[in-house]
Amino acid sequence: KQWYQRRVAITAGVIIFVRLDFSISVDENREARQKVAYLVEEVSNICNRIKNNVSDEMIDLVGTAKTNKDMKAFKNSRKEIEGVYKQLQVDLGNITKKITSFAPTLTDKIIDLNKKEGERKAVITSIAGLAEKAASDKINVKALNEQLNGLSDKLSSVQGGIDDIITLL
Repeated sequence: KQWYQRRVAITAGVIIFVRLDFSISVDENREARQKVAYLVEEVSNICNRIKNNVSDEMIDLVGTAKTNKDMKAFKNSRKEIEGVYKQLQVDLGNITKKITSFAPTLTDKIIDLNKKEGERKAVITSIAGLAEKAASDKINVKALNEQLNGLSDKLSSVQGGIDDIITLL
């Protein structure tokens, strides 16, 4: 009988102890930091996709346009690349807006990222124009290579700046 009473007392004590307010509190700051970290990772992924699926493809398009003078194929390829780029820019804009809403302290870095992305867009547009000149045979090979090398260097510099900003986020 004593054994049973002790067991009931211990069980009651455990139930009371557990029912005390030792609940796990929600750390809103931690959750916001985790959301921002996830969103920054998404920004990094989108920027890498822009680099791999847009920048590199546009440079490859210049080489293709230089050797293959088919304007119809060139225009279709360019349209496809630009469509991908436009969608990635929309996605990037949506995510950066979310980051600034969760972490207003990162607004300056997001503004810098958007400026660098604008610079990248200008360089990609220049590369596309160069590819069009190559496809329509309006530029000689030497000038094409010089301009392409200059634009590639500028693109690499801008993409390095974007990577640096993402690292700071």
